[in-house]
Amino acid sequence: MSKMKNRRSSVLLPFNATTNRTVNHTLQPENLSYYLRNKKAPAKRQRIQVEIPDDDLDNEFREICEDMTKKLWTVYRISHLYNFNYSKPTTFPRYGRILSRHLVDSFTESVTLKATFVLMPDVQGFDVGDPPVHIRIEDYQLAQPRLVYEGILLSSRNPESMKLDGAVYLPILLARGAATVREKVHECLAALFSASVHEIPFPGEDMLWMIAAWSGDIRETKLNNEVAFLYEMPLKKDSIKCQYPVQFIKNLWHCIHDSDSRTVESHQVRRFHASLVKHTRETIGVNLAAVPLVMYKTPDFELHATGKVRVNTAGFIPKILHFIADLCETRVRIDFNPS
Repeated sequence: MSKMKNRRSSVLLPFNATTNRTVNHTLQPENLSYYLRNKKAPAKRQRIQVEIPDDDLDNEFREICEDMTKKLWTVYRISHLYNFNYSKPTTFPRYGRILSRHLVDSFTESVTLKATFVLMPDVQGFDVGDPPVHIRIEDYQLAQPRLVYEGILLSSRNPESMKLDGAVYLPILLARGAATVREKVHECLAALFSASVHEIPFPGEDMLWMIAAWSGDIRETKLNNEVAFLYEMPLKKDSIKCQYPVQFIKNLWHCIHDSDSRTVESHQVRRFHASLVKHTRETIGVNLAAVPLVMYKTPDFELHATGKVRVNTAGFIPKILHFIADLCETRVRIDFNPS
């Protein structure tokens, strides 16, 4: 029996570019489930406001960020790394040899893989924390080596409060490559450094924060001038894709948030998304208030609720890494203090 394919509905929402106010977003009964589903998190996890970093990059950082763009990364969180040593020049080559042997032994077919660990400059703009590490694995069976895995280990925003004696704290892992290779690489990292590695999805509330906070900075391109929201209805195996002009999203956000301010408040985020929900319902008669958002895509970047991210504009790399760092750090704190 053939597999059922998900149906997709695509809607291009109209917008009057001369409009200079947001729609009235008074809470309606049909929107009650939206507000209940997005009720405030416990105090220890509640996000009140965020500071959005500017995208001014010097030449060195811009080159590094450019290398990270246009790649679909999966976000993982990784616990403290034990027996991880930066100091000796022979350490990283040894880690590469261990990982290479582990991969060769893991596959039943013959493979020729070479792993390398390289120290990276800071790409997040954090003043403290262990330096980031770049992991690459290449297949040398062909005349031209082929990249089969790439991973970047990154620090958190406030590492000193979570750091343990004798351990390196790089809780963020961005990885890409075939799922089977990723799984085997992460098994080896966990065994080598007595760590655990877990995929980390983007919770709905964090998705809403990221979307709102960056709406004022997104830019049109010659090939793309739309912002897309993909909603999924699991019980019906169906999805709805709503597309807005970039200028609509920017105008809506600027009606709510002062464009000169780099601080975003929680009430602004709620107002922005409530306005979108109301606009969609009143324009095309579709109430998406309680439908999970699974993907958000702009010309600059795309976010997936499953914990995947692709950035097309280098200036957005530090912004997105700041949010991911905060998300991973919050998750680690909850693990350490489950009560």
